[in-house]
Amino acid sequence: MYFVEVQFQPDKNFYSRLFTEIFLYLDKTELTNNWFGVVVYPTRSIDVAETERYIELLTSGRIRRIYLDELDSSAQQSIGVSTVKLVIEPESGAAEKARELINFAKQQITDAITQTVKPT
Repeated sequence: MYFVEVQFQPDKNFYSRLFTEIFLYLDKTELTNNWFGVVVYPTRSIDVAETERYIELLTSGRIRRIYLDELDSSAQQSIGVSTVKLVIEPESGAAEKARELINFAKQQITDAITQTVKPT
């Protein structure tokens, strides 16, 4: 089970609320699945929340923090990651990046269909 939060504004109480919501959900549900959390930030500078009280959770491997501006070039080849990264693209270049992404997606989808079609 994954809990995903996208945090685009600085918030000193973010982790307090995140863990409160996760543990409240786990308490109220009968599910026994293991859980993980993913927090997506546009940049590391937005991650200003108090961490001292939650350091064990943040370093346990249960929580992954992703900073979109720090993703390497191999991750940029992912249609999903590239789509999410559009939100941090400067407005002046966003339209061009979106067009490039659409063309890339069309190529990838066509290749995937071609690869799965068996000759008759």
